[in-house]
Amino acid sequence: MKKLTQYTSAYLVGIKGVGMASLAECLLDAGLKVRGSDVAEEFVTGERLDELKIEIDQGFDHVLPKDVDLVIYTGAHQASSNPQVIGAKKRHLPTLCHAQALAELFNHQSGIAVCGVGGKSSVSAMLAWALTKLDLKPSFCVGVGRILGLEKIGAYNSEAAWFVAEADEYAANPLEVYAGQTLIPRFAYLKPQVIICTNLKFDHPDVYRDFAHTRQVFKDFFLNLKPKGTLIVNADDAELIQITNQVKQQRSDIKLLTFGEQSTADTRLLNYTVDQGQTISQVIAQSQPLELNLRLPGKFQVFNTLAALTCLLNLSINPVKVVFALTSFKSTQRRLELVGQDKGVTLYDDYAHHPHEIKAVFDTLAEMYSPQNIVVAFQPHTFSRTKYLFQEFVQVLSQIPRLVLMDIFPSAREAVDYQTTSLKLLEAVKSLSPEHNLSLVKNQDELYTYYQHHLGLGDVFITLGAGNIYQVFDLIGSKKLKSKG
Repeated sequence: MKKLTQYTSAYLVGIKGVGMASLAECLLDAGLKVRGSDVAEEFVTGERLDELKIEIDQGFDHVLPKDVDLVIYTGAHQASSNPQVIGAKKRHLPTLCHAQALAELFNHQSGIAVCGVGGKSSVSAMLAWALTKLDLKPSFCVGVGRILGLEKIGAYNSEAAWFVAEADEYAANPLEVYAGQTLIPRFAYLKPQVIICTNLKFDHPDVYRDFAHTRQVFKDFFLNLKPKGTLIVNADDAELIQITNQVKQQRSDIKLLTFGEQSTADTRLLNYTVDQGQTISQVIAQSQPLELNLRLPGKFQVFNTLAALTCLLNLSINPVKVVFALTSFKSTQRRLELVGQDKGVTLYDDYAHHPHEIKAVFDTLAEMYSPQNIVVAFQPHTFSRTKYLFQEFVQVLSQIPRLVLMDIFPSAREAVDYQTTSLKLLEAVKSLSPEHNLSLVKNQDELYTYYQHHLGLGDVFITLGAGNIYQVFDLIGSKKLKSKG
């Protein structure tokens, strides 16, 4: 198979997904013509795909255009069994899953892969932002709807010194796993020069047997580092450090760097304060004291910044320039995004859908506002995650005084589980926190009705979840804030 950049016209099946949309932008930069297909549903990438003027066929029964010489498909929508992918194979066209296509670009440059359960999108976006602002013209592929101020979510530069990519541990083709075949994680195709791991948690129970299975997959990925590669990990994550030590025993050529609050961390957080939505942090990096005045609230964003800082300093970039670039970062869409104000109510939106992420987001808001004024609307994502992490969800959600649960957003890949519901989750939360204000809604319309009747001046309203809960803001009538800087 020839290099990806040698093809002329790519067709992306499932193009609206965040990973596919950012890859589409990379392919456009590489000089390919790009079009694709997807369901009619609105995605967070819709605005960016419209700006790129990419033609999108609705549904998957369209005949592939005659000029297409490459087909790339997502793990959703039947993956390699999708009708359009089958049609491509009948025409003897080369077909690649998203993970393979990304690797075809990534592996030909010095790659920085960012993995972990929570934080990988933000750290990837920070690195893409900083390297761009430092005029290093990187390639990058970040799975978000928008990087505020940068606008692009994907970029390809054939002369780039670095390629930054979000490295996902989910299955490249989940249908193969469901059929009993061996799991191949998406990030397994990548051969990085640098790996950053933000944390290690159990997730994706539909494809991972247990946490031990997850740990092994991450360990295997770390061993994928190129010779004399660099591994950057969270020093405060005991599970992660244990695996890292095992990797070092097998690969003595790997350079290990750490970040966190531990006294042994190479990049160490000494303290931080939150003031009017900004975070001021004192850090020791490479034995040098630094102050980070971030536009982002929250300790979890401080840790994300520490990860990016450690990486950039390791590239021998001037510390003053690195700090300036990182502190100008404005965040991404759906990552504690300030949506706006509506009649005295402050509106936020976040992609958090794992208990660990939900806790981090709520704790951050509780540093900025009175917890009694914060209304969290959460839409659980997938029956499998809700079922297997049920008790973790209960423990975290029971700490939220005002909570609204929306019906579970199912994956297209899973069957409906009538035994796992948002109602059961709410009842379990109520048994731990009967004094809390708890409600259940079926959809955005009911959530909007709740919003109208229960929120007022001085309240904070945040939507959480990887599904479509954020679309309630269309009903509220608030336009998402956009930065042109």
